[in-house]
Amino acid sequence: MLKVSALLVFAFALVSPAAARQPGRQPQKPQPQQAQRPPKKKLQASANFAQYAGRDASNRLIAGGATRDLLSEAERHNREGRESYEAGRYTDSVASFRKLTELRPDSAVAFYSLGVAHEGAGQAKEAVSAYRKAAELTNDTALKAVSLYNLGNVHAAAGEPGEAAAAYRKVIELAPRESVAHYNLGLALAAADQLTEAVAAFRQAVALKPDFADAHFNLGITHGRLEQLPEAAAAFREAVRLKPDHADARYNLGLVHLALEDTEAAAAEMAALQKLNPELAAKLRSLSQ
Repeated sequence: MLKVSALLVFAFALVSPAAARQPGRQPQKPQPQQAQRPPKKKLQASANFAQYAGRDASNRLIAGGATRDLLSEAERHNREGRESYEAGRYTDSVASFRKLTELRPDSAVAFYSLGVAHEGAGQAKEAVSAYRKAAELTNDTALKAVSLYNLGNVHAAAGEPGEAAAAYRKVIELAPRESVAHYNLGLALAAADQLTEAVAAFRQAVALKPDFADAHFNLGITHGRLEQLPEAAAAFREAVRLKPDHADARYNLGLVHLALEDTEAAAAEMAALQKLNPELAAKLRSLSQ
C-alpha cells in the first residue's frame, strides 16, 4: 500500500492445453512381452500453475489534519463520514462525504474521501468519478498519486485492466520508486495478456523492493506463461527463499522442475509441500506420474 506521507492483488486462472508427444512407432512383428505404457505426455507447467498473488489494496481515509480549514458544518460532515466509514456503514459515509463535497467543491481531500466511501460500498462507477475529481483538483503530488492509485484498483476490481494500467502508469510518473505501483501494473498487464510488459513491471517491482516475495512469485507465473521456464524457476526459487512457507510458490516451482524433467528437484518440493499443504503435494505428485 502506498504511504500517504510519502505517497500514500487480481487473481487469474491460467488455462492452456498440455502439449503431447506422438506415440512411437509399433514394431512390425510384435513379440510376446509385457504391455508397455504409452509415452508420458510432456507437462506444460503454466497450465497447472497456482493463481497470481493478489494486488496491493487501496489506501483509505487521510488523517484529519488535511481538512482543518473546513467550515464547522463541513467539519461535521467530515467527522460523520469518517465515523461511519470506520464502523462499516459505507452508505452513511457516502452520504456525509457527498454533503462535504457540496460544501467544498474545490477540496480534493473531500472527493478523495468520497471515493474511499464509494469503494467501501462497492459502488465502482461512483468511486472512479470521485477519485478522478480528486486527482484533477489537487497539485499535491502525494494526494494525486494515491487518488490515481485507488482509481487503478477500482478499475482492476471491475475487470478493466486497460484502464487500471493507465492509472498505475500515471502513479509511476509521479512516484517512480513505489514498488507496489509497478506490482499492480504488472497484474493489470498480465490480465490484459500483455505478458512481456508484465514481466518488465514485475522486474521493476523487485528491483525496487528485492524482498517482495509476491512480486517474485507473479514474475515466475508470467515467465511460465511465456514458456520461459528457467526464468520462471529462478523467480519461484527466490519467492521460496524469501518466504519458505509460500506453498503456491513451491507448487509452481515443482511444476517447472517437472516440465524441465528435473524429477529430483520436483521431489524436494513435494516433500516440502507435504508439510505445508498436503493437497498441493498430492496434486503435484499426480502430475509427476
